[in-house]
Amino acid sequence: MTIPLQEQFAELAPWIFQFRIDGHDYGGGISAVGDARLEQFFRYAPHAETILELGSLEGAHTFLLAQHPGAKRVVALEGREANLRKARFVQKLLDVRNVEFAQANLEQADLNRLGKFDAVFCSGLLYHLPEPWTLVKKLPGVAPLLFIWTQYAAENEAQDVGRGLRGKIHGEGGPNEPLSGMSATATWLTLDSLRAVLAASGYAKIEIIHDDPSHANGPAVTIGAALRE
Repeated sequence: MTIPLQEQFAELAPWIFQFRIDGHDYGGGISAVGDARLEQFFRYAPHAETILELGSLEGAHTFLLAQHPGAKRVVALEGREANLRKARFVQKLLDVRNVEFAQANLEQADLNRLGKFDAVFCSGLLYHLPEPWTLVKKLPGVAPLLFIWTQYAAENEAQDVGRGLRGKIHGEGGPNEPLSGMSATATWLTLDSLRAVLAASGYAKIEIIHDDPSHANGPAVTIGAALRE
């Protein structure tokens, strides 16, 4: 007997994102369809055929990246096995064949083993890392273009966090909280320090695509970074 799709989704609950399957919505309460960050990414990297996504969660952005005209291969990295089970379940339902999901703790992962890509899509991740600069310095070896959406620390709440950088320490929920980083704390850099980290990592052109200092969850910024002017 075939198990109804609603029950199959329920077995994998809880869900964060919502997925439309054959005209019906399943999963969580948030739809990634129409997310401005995807539109911004493809404006910034319009010819990206191969994309590395960092922190894919349940795959909601992943599938939309993969379905974009011209996208040939998307490799999506996620730290939690439970999220990967959900993503692969939806991938099978949607029959998305140009996506590869892999488990990786992005605080430590060796990205060079994945090969080269046209662009990196890094949305909602950096502010969950205790040392975001450690990840950023790896990315020029992976792709010439980097797209970031992240929260950042306002200057009036920042302090010295070492390495000549300023920011604040933010509590995280740890491995059992699906929307948290893998560690107990994360570092939110100031916008100036984030720019400095990108420049020090080798990015020659850093573009503030959108700055939202009044974002409900704290200041947020969308950045495009390229290795060449």
